Amino acid sequence: MYSIKDAKIRRMTDVNGTPCAEVEVHPASGADTVVLAYLAPTAPMGGYELMKVVRSDASLEHDWFDNSMHTAYEDATDAAFENNTVGSAEEEREEFKQQLLSYGTLNQQLNERFNGGFTQTGEEP
Repeated sequence: MYSIKDAKIRRMTDVNGTPCAEVEVHPASGADTVVLAYLAPTAPMGGYELMKVVRSDASLEHDWFDNSMHTAYEDATDAAFENNTVGSAEEEREEFKQQLLSYGTLNQQLNERFNGGFTQTGEEP
């Protein structure tokens, strides 16, 4: 399982025409790599779908421009979540998403970005 050391929203973007938040996720283990998780809101608002996961081997020291057009960024959605003896790929994907959404105030930040600062009931937080 991928343990999260840090996660932060990098930017808002689109994935195949769907508005998403690009979240940079740093692993707790040095053996894992930094990934970019793309989360999109689901209906009803308040939930999020993990659209894709991209491995990021780019170094901001050397790639200060943060150019995503080269091979340092690799779509790892299928490879990141594979069937194993503990659970299915779907279960691993859901577990990663839940772990990500429960990290710090990330869920609150996502709600603010997508809902303009309003909660599910339409009241300001």
